[in-house]
Amino acid sequence: MTQLVAAICEDGRKVITVSDRMVSTGDMTLAFEQPRTKAVQVSRRAIVLTAGTIHEPDLIRQARDEAKGKDSLVEIADALKSVFQEIREKHIVDEVLRRLSGIASFAEWHSKQTGLHDQLAMILNEEVRNYRLNLSLMLAGLDSEGHIICILDPGTWRSYDNLSFCCMGMGDRHADNVFAWYQYSRAFSLNHTLYIAFEAKKRAEMAGGVGQSTDIVIIDAAGIQKVAAETVDFLGEIYNDREAKAQGTGFDQRITELEVQSSTLETPGD
Repeated sequence: MTQLVAAICEDGRKVITVSDRMVSTGDMTLAFEQPRTKAVQVSRRAIVLTAGTIHEPDLIRQARDEAKGKDSLVEIADALKSVFQEIREKHIVDEVLRRLSGIASFAEWHSKQTGLHDQLAMILNEEVRNYRLNLSLMLAGLDSEGHIICILDPGTWRSYDNLSFCCMGMGDRHADNVFAWYQYSRAFSLNHTLYIAFEAKKRAEMAGGVGQSTDIVIIDAAGIQKVAAETVDFLGEIYNDREAKAQGTGFDQRITELEVQSSTLETPGD
């Protein structure tokens, strides 16, 4: 129930993120916009944003502790991945192994599973394999160049550096299409990238479950800056003006006056 957007620009010298403030409970029965940004600083030039449920605050705190003193985004991603896996394993022990078999650790599970009834062992293996935290992390920042890395279930990370942008959340298909439309690359200027990422987030709102509040962060050699609300509002005005003009143009005269050529469809066997 959220939307995150990140893009590398200025030939890798800057990274921007755009996010809403929507959060939800694990069963998705409650969703609301929180009062603060989703961007959490984990190093001098890196932030993490979350998509998913609101029940894993320890993950970010632990990851931030693990990331201390690290400048490499790959090292920070590895730290996030490790904490993600540890928390997932704890949930599996509490919600699957202990609940279904009384087993209290993965070590006990590995030592005892050969002695379990085949049906129970199969059920436990399937539950463990398919268990999801329903939480994704987006790491964005700079070391020698800009990086976008996503940490996903079941505890792996994937780089989006070559693509130079990433859209994560309920409306990711709408957001991805905006970058494709502009034929985006990391060579784009900061200003153009800010607008494209903002438009991508606005398009994502059509999917539902995406909050209307918008936070934008810029990361460069100087550090991390949050874009002022006045600038975000101005981007909104530009977006609304462009939308109004596009809707006001109607259809091209050539479409209105198009003479459609056709022929009878031949059905096999007739």
